[in-house]
Amino acid sequence: MEEQIVYLLKDRDKAAIRLIFDHYGAVLLNIIRRVVKDEAMAQDVLQDSLLKFWKNSGSYDAEKGSLFTWLTRISRNAAIDKTRTKDFRLSETSRTAVDLVSISDTVKQESDLDKLYMKQLIDQLPEIQRELIDLAYFQGYTQKEISDNLEMPLGTVKTRIRLAIKHLRSII
Repeated sequence: MEEQIVYLLKDRDKAAIRLIFDHYGAVLLNIIRRVVKDEAMAQDVLQDSLLKFWKNSGSYDAEKGSLFTWLTRISRNAAIDKTRTKDFRLSETSRTAVDLVSISDTVKQESDLDKLYMKQLIDQLPEIQRELIDLAYFQGYTQKEISDNLEMPLGTVKTRIRLAIKHLRSII
């Protein structure tokens, strides 16, 4: 499926965006939610990300990583960019206690097979790399935040995440 999406993206076929949304939308939305924590805003960021996928389709390079990695990086960066906007800061200050409900750790729209496959891939990593990948890509923490929270040098965090991604690329 990934190869088909890449081909359609390179060919500038709009079906690519539909396939990305159908196959990766739930995971990407979960990643975005962990950063912006507001459902409506997260959905807006996902829509913005879909447009970025389309506009930047020529910049995807399979040599540098998988399509999933590229999609998550763009989505996560879009979410982080959103937190730096004025409307985000205003919404955060007006948030009520009722709105502070934690977001589920599971994405219900993902198929059980996708969950199992992803878990099997990540389970092949050493414990510390699993933890860092979880914090960075599924919980939306920046590398600096991970470094501070785990009391680990920033360079070590970056190196271990890089090694984890390299390992995951080699087994995909």
